[in-house]
Amino acid sequence: DGPVSVAYGLKKELLEIRAKYPAPASFQYIHREASVLREKEIQQACHPSPDSDVCGWVMATADPNGAYGGDHPDNEEDRMNLKFDNFRLVFQCVSGTALLHWASEEDFKIGIFGARRAPRALAWWDLRKAYDVVVQRGDENFDIAAGQFTILMYGGNLSFSVEGDQDIPIWYNAVRGVIRDAAWHQATKAEQPEQQRKRWHAAMGLARALLNGRPIGTRALAVTFHLYDTDKDCVFRLGEIMLLIKEVYAAMIQDTGLAEGATMDLALQSASSRIPTELLFEKALIFRRQCDQSNDGRISKGEFAAFGHQALLEAVTI
Repeated sequence: DGPVSVAYGLKKELLEIRAKYPAPASFQYIHREASVLREKEIQQACHPSPDSDVCGWVMATADPNGAYGGDHPDNEEDRMNLKFDNFRLVFQCVSGTALLHWASEEDFKIGIFGARRAPRALAWWDLRKAYDVVVQRGDENFDIAAGQFTILMYGGNLSFSVEGDQDIPIWYNAVRGVIRDAAWHQATKAEQPEQQRKRWHAAMGLARALLNGRPIGTRALAVTFHLYDTDKDCVFRLGEIMLLIKEVYAAMIQDTGLAEGATMDLALQSASSRIPTELLFEKALIFRRQCDQSNDGRISKGEFAAFGHQALLEAVTI
């Protein structure tokens, strides 16, 4: 019935099966507008700031001289098909929230768009599992690499080195930007007005104690810990620390009686203007380093009760 389809004779292929989250684009859903808004939030979380869209050659080693190269004692070329040169050069890029290594720039240009028969990345890591990045400058009289990067992740550390001084701030800001955006999204993705109002009472109590110089009791810190543990995993991560600092600072604005803190919403808006996201993230990193005695990227309830008061006092001081 009708002309022959242009698809006649093509082989059937299954490319992908996945859910269209959170709801199909159908007008039959009552809360369709909320679903579309939620989908936009997810898309923004998966596409970090433009500063994180970088790529370039790096040395896939923690040794700033690439001493192992292709003569690694584990014979990685035979076992893992990794054909490194003596400097272990790979083409690295940040794609969304992933860090990828490619064998060459040509493989990257062809494979980054996901063509079916295009080259694949040698390795990739999920930067949403990272919580800090450390840079160590190389010795200009001895080391080939200008800087060595160590990305601290919940499952271990990832190291790479860059050869040029100009590349250090580019990669540093790119990795930090992904960690910052992912942490904030993780803490606020399930945000509800009722939860925020519950936290606000605790934030007001903490703000009054800090402004008056009173000590914060262990019980109050324990209640605060559970209120700001948004994912209910019994540990504090970077995004939850950022949320705590922002809301306590907003509560301090309201407690001073200024017009910009007349309501909770106005106080939060004022706090956002006074503490930009980058500064808030920096304060959260310092907070985590002060409280996280095990240095595993997570703050336990006991660590928060022991060190949270002093760390919070320093974080809200601008």
